[in-house]
Amino acid sequence: MNPFQELYQKNKLKGASDSKATKEYSENSFLFKKYSGKSEFLNPYFSFRGRILSKIAFGSYRVGLESTEHEKSIELSLSMGFNVIDTSSNYGDGESESLIGKVLQKKIQKGELKRENVFIITKVGYIQGKNLEIVTELENTNRAFPEITYYQEGCYHCIHPFFLEDQLEYSLKRLGLETVDVFLLHNPEYFLMDREKHNVPKEKATEQYYERIKSSFRFLEQKRKEGKILYYGISSNTFSENPEKYTSTSLIKILKIAKEVQSELSLEESGFAVVQFPGNLLESGFLDPKFEGKNLISIIHENGLLPLINRPLNAISNSGNIYRLSYDPKKESEHILNLLKERLDTIYKREEVLLAVLPQGSYKYTFRTVTEPYLNQFQNQNHLNQFLERTVIPILQQLIAQIEKIGGVKVQTEYIETLNEALPILEQYVFQKNIESRKSLYSKIINLYPNYQGWNLSTISLHLLHSSLGKGVVLLGMRKEEYVKDATFSFAASETEIQYQDWKQFEV
Repeated sequence: MNPFQELYQKNKLKGASDSKATKEYSENSFLFKKYSGKSEFLNPYFSFRGRILSKIAFGSYRVGLESTEHEKSIELSLSMGFNVIDTSSNYGDGESESLIGKVLQKKIQKGELKRENVFIITKVGYIQGKNLEIVTELENTNRAFPEITYYQEGCYHCIHPFFLEDQLEYSLKRLGLETVDVFLLHNPEYFLMDREKHNVPKEKATEQYYERIKSSFRFLEQKRKEGKILYYGISSNTFSENPEKYTSTSLIKILKIAKEVQSELSLEESGFAVVQFPGNLLESGFLDPKFEGKNLISIIHENGLLPLINRPLNAISNSGNIYRLSYDPKKESEHILNLLKERLDTIYKREEVLLAVLPQGSYKYTFRTVTEPYLNQFQNQNHLNQFLERTVIPILQQLIAQIEKIGGVKVQTEYIETLNEALPILEQYVFQKNIESRKSLYSKIINLYPNYQGWNLSTISLHLLHSSLGKGVVLLGMRKEEYVKDATFSFAASETEIQYQDWKQFEV
């Protein structure tokens, strides 16, 4: 049985987004009525090849079928007027696409939506989870896909036409669509990352890289002809990289390839139309004029392409730390930090009492001794999670076993319950502590742009991206209804005239 079978929709919706339906949809939306046509606000919509698209898309990374909250959030985003949805074949191991398909079917059946109102984007390339099971089975029977990049255990990659054909069919069935508006190659630079790891000369690797992309473009043009996709493009984390870097993906070269394929196939128009890349307050490489004197955004606009910005609020600093661009000046965190520390102190004392059943000197570390000294040193949630996984949990597992052996099941159960209570508090403490570090960034922005006084950092970040992007879409992970509502406020001021040098000041 196909492992994706249970994720398929019962039927496929006909059609795709079109100019008339997207215009009609936008003009009847909450966003349009509140913000459009008013000089003091940003217009939440723009036109791309005749279609009226929202400047924020529902980004569905980490979205799955099990969460009713995710489902409600997608429904609310559509009801508010956000008519662009971004997903990928590997998000939630296919569940993200399936949930989107489920919501579309439901809203269309209720008469609240037409297929033509929405612009759906999905991506392809990763071989993980269920796809990895399929690929492994094929390899075991000598039917492997060609040109797989075996990047690391549990994560392969492929953009060969045979694989793309396979994945497109899966995606269309999960989404329940006959046609997807945009089909993107998802981080094809994994090939370059792998080649660099194996010390392959850069010139040889890049030649193979762009040849593979060209081959995929030929295939994607055929799928356009068949009516299965409207447009295609590339989502890459390395579009903004220095062109000399080994793993850099050159949009200039990609455009040349697209024109060659267009000419080769005698097409009136190239289907290559969409470019996705990361962008946020700390990662402003997309505005750096390092591509023959131009920046990425200007090249995109000059060639009539659609820019999609991902990770708008999850920034990676120059030192490699991950920053969540979330801070609300109305919610001061110092008081919360003190309360959380008091709760941790109570738990530390309770642990001391429970560990009294163990002979003195029979253990070296405790939950307290391996966490308390580092409370203010965790850079972010990921850093904490890694520390817990690699250091704390192995120590606690040993303690739990010792307690059961000497103190019995009752004491062991109490200790486990204490730890279960402690871990969420620890996570909250680190989260609140990290908010403190956002204050300086927030203050810097307010000094430069006093008009943002009173806004939260997330909304400011989105507004600055809108202002710099112009005609384009910011992909926002709106997994909660409150996130959807918060996103609407990013249009509540006119465009900010922000300069590239200002963005550079935000970097940390």
